[in-house]
Amino acid sequence: MNYSDLCMQYVASGIDLLEKLINVHVCRFQMAAEPVNLNEFQELARLALPKMYYDFYAGGAEDEHTLKENVEAFHRITFRPRILVDVSRIDLSTTILDYKISAPIIIAPTALHKLANPEGEVATARAAASCNTIMVLSFTSSSSIEEVAASCNAVRFYQLYVFKKRDIAATLVQRAERNGFKALVLTADTPRLGRREADIKNK
Repeated sequence: MNYSDLCMQYVASGIDLLEKLINVHVCRFQMAAEPVNLNEFQELARLALPKMYYDFYAGGAEDEHTLKENVEAFHRITFRPRILVDVSRIDLSTTILDYKISAPIIIAPTALHKLANPEGEVATARAAASCNTIMVLSFTSSSSIEEVAASCNAVRFYQLYVFKKRDIAATLVQRAERNGFKALVLTADTPRLGRREADIKNK
């Protein structure tokens, strides 16, 4: 997001523009260059987004024990070194359901991308295509199945929740299939929504 985009976003939302721009500029100055890790990207997001939007993206439910455990789980992943082997050709590519991707990383289903970028999930799909990986479109995306499908040639999967009204699920599956989505990612662990305290406080 460039400065002009930032200006338009905060004028439209009535947030103190000068303070936000100064914060982002100071943060970039402290980093001395472009962000180089996820923590620095997250800090830029915290400074650039309205608090309500950032809290929605960054927060979890209740006391956020699961959120903290997810972060800790990544900390426990380590690389296994391969010593004295040929590294002249390094290939991180793999396949998921017979679709070849550039590395064992895909874009998970996350909601409401337009809170952060006017193009929303369309921009995310284009990023997936440029990186030769798979995007899983969220059931709660802010761009339609059709908009994302028309945006690029990324391999796309669709997230599906289990509904009591099965006709809702059937309609979504049919739309995804018609628009070239290659697989369903079934989310079955949400019998009810979590109590997200930050969202409650932000009304």
